[in-house]
Amino acid sequence: MNTETVKSKYTWIGLALGIIIGICSYYFGVLQTVKLVTALSALGLIVKKPIYSVILYILSIPFLSDMNTLIMGMVVILSYAVNFIREGEFKFKFTPANFLLLLFTITIVANTFLSLSLRGSFRDFSIHSVAIGILFMIVNSKKSKKDIYLMNVFFTLVAAIVSIYGIYQFFNGVPMGSGWVDASQNPDLKVRVYSVFENPNILAQYLIMIIPISAALFLYSKSYVKKTFFALTTIIMLICDGMTYARGSWLGLAFSIFFFILLVDFKKLFLLIPLSIGSLFFMPSSILQRIRTMGSLQDSSFIYRLNTLDMSMDILKDYWFSGIGIGYLTFREVAPFYIRSMAPYHTHNTYLQIAIELGIVGFFLFLALMLMIFKMGVKSIMNTKSKFTKYFTAASLASLSAMLVNGVAEHILYNPKIILVFWLIIAMNFAMYGMDEEIIN
Repeated sequence: MNTETVKSKYTWIGLALGIIIGICSYYFGVLQTVKLVTALSALGLIVKKPIYSVILYILSIPFLSDMNTLIMGMVVILSYAVNFIREGEFKFKFTPANFLLLLFTITIVANTFLSLSLRGSFRDFSIHSVAIGILFMIVNSKKSKKDIYLMNVFFTLVAAIVSIYGIYQFFNGVPMGSGWVDASQNPDLKVRVYSVFENPNILAQYLIMIIPISAALFLYSKSYVKKTFFALTTIIMLICDGMTYARGSWLGLAFSIFFFILLVDFKKLFLLIPLSIGSLFFMPSSILQRIRTMGSLQDSSFIYRLNTLDMSMDILKDYWFSGIGIGYLTFREVAPFYIRSMAPYHTHNTYLQIAIELGIVGFFLFLALMLMIFKMGVKSIMNTKSKFTKYFTAASLASLSAMLVNGVAEHILYNPKIILVFWLIIAMNFAMYGMDEEIIN
């Protein structure tokens, strides 16, 4: 086919598309037509290369409604499924955690259909199913370190934007929900930011998962421009997390920093002690007050958590083996029979909540799965000479460790967006296991 014929072909295609877009604009309006063209273009792009669907998914999680985020997750699964069919290649990747993940998934399914409230459990069943489905697709697809790198970059970019908006809220003021702070214990605390999330604790959980990723990008980057940029994103996120005044997230973040340095360069751990002590002299009085109230029996929030934990133990005593069924909605239906003085959404402790929802089997499977993920990650770090594998595996483990420590004082698998990000970070950890060396320019 000569050059003139090719030019003629594309001219006719362009003309036909122009006519179609013109007709759509006339009947549906310019804005709706732009949305349609954008959606079709994005669809074509993500079907051709599914990693772009994951990037769009990462971009959408903080900003879309829970339902739309879930639908976007289904699009990710569909894009990979179409790609598997089109390419005719499906390579099952074995990892030591596969069997435990399968058993945990079966437990979620069983505790949904044997739930005391099938309707109440279906919400969380759907969220976990989509999240684990995405994990399965990412892990068993053809991918490169560049794909994993892009996922980390976009996680950081979005979290930085979310943080900037949170910082804006702090200086411009934003209403605080009732019960967010004990004013008598924290007189200097006037604002707790939540950015695009429902409350400060959820924003904090989101940020402590991304901060280690931003730090890994800083360490991995070779150019001064990239290093400066990722240093800024890390600092912005740290500032915003401070402005949430979420004490559980601070504990989780502190542990994740320790754990990240331990995995990347344990010799620098001795620097943490003077840096930690020195940082106390620069902290605002409101943050120092908030730190001092950790574990205080005069703090209403801490007392509320203790009472909720104590009363929830009665539910566990009755359903320790079978569980009541996954999801906070089921818990909300059962709790009034045991807890009459308050109406909690959950126990404020991830481990107790999982034991109540999934029973003793589900509880130990969750612990075993988390331990295996950490074992896999540490093994990868110890056996690799790749800085990429070392830094980003350490980042994913630090992210999970932050959440698991925060889980002692909060139920981390309650909000749909947090559940989806939590499993997506696990997916990246699985995907990097055994991955060959590749240089990212």
